[in-house]
Amino acid sequence: MPIQHLPAWLHPLALFTLALGLACFIYILLDQRHRPAPMMAIMNWVWPVNALWAGPLAIWAYRHIGNGSKPRITSVHAMKMNMPAGEHNMKMSMDMGAMKMGHMDMGAKKPFWQSTTAGTLHCGAGCSLADLIGPWLFLLMPFLLWGSPVFGEWALDYLLALAIGVSFQYGGLIGMVPQQGAALWWRALKVDFLSLSAWQVGMYGWMAFAIFWLIGPMHPSEPIFWLMMQIAMACGFITAYPMNWFLVRAGIKTTM
Repeated sequence: MPIQHLPAWLHPLALFTLALGLACFIYILLDQRHRPAPMMAIMNWVWPVNALWAGPLAIWAYRHIGNGSKPRITSVHAMKMNMPAGEHNMKMSMDMGAMKMGHMDMGAKKPFWQSTTAGTLHCGAGCSLADLIGPWLFLLMPFLLWGSPVFGEWALDYLLALAIGVSFQYGGLIGMVPQQGAALWWRALKVDFLSLSAWQVGMYGWMAFAIFWLIGPMHPSEPIFWLMMQIAMACGFITAYPMNWFLVRAGIKTTM
């Protein structure tokens, strides 16, 4: 179905979902400035990047699984600023106890489904960035694979996703495992290859359906292309979740 023959409401819907994703991206970026730093610094990018396609669902995950569940720093600081000196000293001793409890909370394990969700979104952030950059990069150096530019672009997207995803995985593993240097990069590659490939299966599956049957060829300058890509990312999450479940259960991937 050519784009010009699509329902009239699909274009404004695409614009709305893109604006909503961008608004959620900005919200999480700003909110993270008022939360304690996560144990894995790379998660500061995982939550907002996934918001570009998941929108309010990413905010829900951030608030219930990620750092958004922690108390805002500003409210604690405001209480201290308004306290008399005696109360402030007492509050400092209470804070020391709270810090100990905080460390206990950080050490406490999340429910398994939450750890798996965070791990899947960690993988999805790399895929999302690659699929955001890839279509524009392909316009600069297009090539055919199996006689089709679609497969050429997907190959480029996959290589980008692998490069970004492994870097994200490396950043997440630093300090959590004994390996360093090349050994840590190799471990990150082994972990992310399976997880990322599972994500891309869902992504390619939906985009193939959209390009070859539902809509037809699309250009990255068209909002409908990015609406389809948002749905493709959701499909990628669905196909990658079982793989991440297995990787965490098998001890191949660390919990997040």
